Amino acid sequence: MDAVVSTNAKPGAAARRSQLERRREAERRLLQAAERIVAERGLERFTLAEIGEAAGYSRGLPAHYFGSKEGLVGALATHIVSGFGRGAARAEKHPAGLERLLGVASYYFESAGRDPVRTRVLFAVLGEALTNEALRTRIGELNAHSVKPIADNIRAGIAAGDIRKSVNANATATLILSGLRGAVTQWLIDPKHIDLKTVRAEFIASLKRSLAP
Repeated sequence: MDAVVSTNAKPGAAARRSQLERRREAERRLLQAAERIVAERGLERFTLAEIGEAAGYSRGLPAHYFGSKEGLVGALATHIVSGFGRGAARAEKHPAGLERLLGVASYYFESAGRDPVRTRVLFAVLGEALTNEALRTRIGELNAHSVKPIADNIRAGIAAGDIRKSVNANATATLILSGLRGAVTQWLIDPKHIDLKTVRAEFIASLKRSLAP
């Protein structure tokens, strides 16, 4: 079927859309360049100008879009977490509740195993927020955003009778996210001695037991 083109479109609307698309593409490429550079050098040894050049843009564009190094690093964390969220949504088809919660937790381990470099970059950014006050608020908001869907699934599981009613959704969601991050961090540090698949299986089994009615 042919697309229907409106004759009432305002002049300049297509140009504005194109400008927005270009900005989004530029931001995506800048963040991808930042990801590569942080993976190679860490958070201390890079400049915004280097990110612009590595992405194929001007040295001043990252500062124009993100304002500061902290702004770019915060956006980088959001970029990685958002990518995880989209991947989890595609992979996990259960309705909200216990099974979806378990599926997303399992996907967290699988995602780390598939892309340990990107996961390492994210954890480096999260750790930086402990000592970088300029990042703390941004990462705190990101953490709250990450906890919310876990808490929502716990509430749905309680409503369905799959999770016991005495579970505090927000507190338990915080503990689950902390457990996922902690387990993956240990694996990233010492992958030779930690079997991620075994840890994942034990984590899921423990989660089932701890939430059981």
